Amino acid sequence: MTGGTGLLGINLARLLAVQGWNVTVLGRNGTNARFLADLPISFVAADICDEARLDQAARGQEVVFHVAGDTSWWNRHYDRQWRTNVDGTVMVIEAARRHGVRRVVHTSTVDTIGYDPHGVADETWPDFNFGRFDYHYAISKREAERRALAFNGRGIEVVALLPGSMIGPYDVNLQYGRLFRDLRDRKVAGVPCGGVSFNHVGAVAQAHLTAADQGVPGQRYICAGENLSYRRLFEVIAARVSAPVPRLTVPSWALISYGWLDEAIAAWTKKPPQMNPGMGFYMSRNAYYRSDKAIRELGYQIQSFESAVDDAHRFLLENGFLD
Repeated sequence: MTGGTGLLGINLARLLAVQGWNVTVLGRNGTNARFLADLPISFVAADICDEARLDQAARGQEVVFHVAGDTSWWNRHYDRQWRTNVDGTVMVIEAARRHGVRRVVHTSTVDTIGYDPHGVADETWPDFNFGRFDYHYAISKREAERRALAFNGRGIEVVALLPGSMIGPYDVNLQYGRLFRDLRDRKVAGVPCGGVSFNHVGAVAQAHLTAADQGVPGQRYICAGENLSYRRLFEVIAARVSAPVPRLTVPSWALISYGWLDEAIAAWTKKPPQMNPGMGFYMSRNAYYRSDKAIRELGYQIQSFESAVDDAHRFLLENGFLD
């Protein structure tokens, strides 16, 4: 597995180990892997663009779970993001093919689909409309997914899973964990006007495991969940940390403008921006999805959003992330 030390990766590695799989996790040098230390797994420290280390990790494997990805939204890192998300994906699959791996389960994202401005999108939605304002993460992941699925029929099987927003335990990089802390500390001025599709990270991990055998080669499966506004997200998290919810709802133009401003400041300070225009645009849309195909073909389960928040909160508290 690549990307085994992030939110989805840790949950998937732990699930595989419990299920009796012989797991090898590939992660970058210096990556904190302490939440894998209690598992009977092998760890290979390497970049996913290191061909020799990829060969070492892929040798003797039956399935590769390619979970790694660069989620940066700083334009200064776009070349690095493309290399990781696109070139790295190709290198991982080529290494898997060289060593006779049966299947690659590629972790993509619903962002590669775009969004339906009038409803809820599925895998057939035809309009990739997240390329506006240079939302480079979605652009690079879309190209990575295209190249990954193109390997089918060329000596290896590839299935793509497209998670929505994931919440749950082992949020070691504070994807949503930061929001618990910032709401508690009254550091959030307003709520984005959009919404996204949330599910428990454990359900997404289980879908990856199932896709290793039951997913149809060449197919993509949305693994989303409850479609909720950011205001609802903020309300539920604020209740867990006994904090008020900001009254201000930030409109689309303000989010995008703040992204431009923050990016300009980052160019001067050389510090990563909190937002860029592409992310501002994304957070101002109702990016809602349905997971019918994954439910039907993978037995995917949508869990309660509030239970996912509770599990995330418990993990953050028990491991000192909210001290």
